[in-house]
Amino acid sequence: MARLVASRRAGIIVSVELVALAALVHAQPEGFNEASWLGQMLAQHWSVHLAPGEAATGRVRAWSVGGVQDNETLVQARPVVRDPRADFLADLLRAPTHTTLAAYAAMPLTPAGRADNESPPPLAMTRFQRWIGVHAESQLLGGSNDEATASRARLRGALPEFLVRSGGAQAGERELVVLTFLAELHAAGELGKAYAAPAAVRKALHVLDERLGHPARFNLMVSDGRTVGVLHRGGQLVSLTPPPPPRPARAISQPHQRPTASLLLFDPHPTASSDAAVPEGVFTVHVRQPAVHERD
Repeated sequence: MARLVASRRAGIIVSVELVALAALVHAQPEGFNEASWLGQMLAQHWSVHLAPGEAATGRVRAWSVGGVQDNETLVQARPVVRDPRADFLADLLRAPTHTTLAAYAAMPLTPAGRADNESPPPLAMTRFQRWIGVHAESQLLGGSNDEATASRARLRGALPEFLVRSGGAQAGERELVVLTFLAELHAAGELGKAYAAPAAVRKALHVLDERLGHPARFNLMVSDGRTVGVLHRGGQLVSLTPPPPPRPARAISQPHQRPTASLLLFDPHPTASSDAAVPEGVFTVHVRQPAVHERD
């Protein structure tokens, strides 16, 4: 059963569902353009997904998409999507980056009311230098206000000064979690490198998990444009590869081709189990081998 966060304002009750996550990793320099396949995968593996036009059925959508292109982070946020024709896939594929992360929520209104009367869930993509990151859960740092405030102060106090100056002083829970991961990379001497070693990314995720007390439910994705790091616990995460291109009609045989793209989809409350489900834990994916999950 999905955990819902209910709020009341002006007589309208809004139940905010947990956030879904996506990571698109590919080695194609021209960008990934299999929009039809992506749409099918979202429909099958995201229970919260609404295709364009479906938003008029009493739900409001929100999403954030981020990618890394060379040394630049590209982030687009739509805190409230009022236009039912707006297409999440168009934003996901807008920039031809090798790695793209996304957070997505669809919020039912009960009874039906105006979406802009309510605050959407915080889906901000945290970014620093070439790094981006996002996690799915709310109230990760404590169930009470006092507990969460103390946890935020503890994490903020452990950040290096340069991360505090970059936004940590005013950061909320979602930003602090990603900044704490970056602080662990910095402590290992990996943050200043052009690209961190995948093993170092995994170690930093393990340390972050330990510092947070191994939450019962925790799903986080981070990327520097070459490597995607994932910490998955709770819900369902699937790993999907697009079908290979059709073989030319005159080809008698062709060498085996490794998948050049991979799609990771996290569903906070799946309606059914999937054969493509990924075991819980920490792993990394590199753009050179998008379908390979490296674990320690």
